[in-house]
Amino acid sequence: MKKNFYLDIVIFIACLACLITGLMLDFHLFEGGRDVRHYWRDIHAYIGYVMAAGVLLHIIWHVKWIKVAAKQIFCKK
Repeated sequence: MKKNFYLDIVIFIACLACLITGLMLDFHLFEGGRDVRHYWRDIHAYIGYVMAAGVLLHIIWHVKWIKVAAKQIFCKK
């Protein structure tokens, strides 16, 4: 239970950070030139990798539940 809670926190924080850095990049909310933009784009990409890895791990941990739920949805008679 705790591992799921901590993973959810990591995914949530990564999602917020990805959203914030994405908005910063889209609306040019930073000072500096191309070097600064590349710096924030790299941070945005790595945060996205962390978020994707967290979601993948979350799905792997819940694969039994996903199978049961899918069976209930698609095998109704």
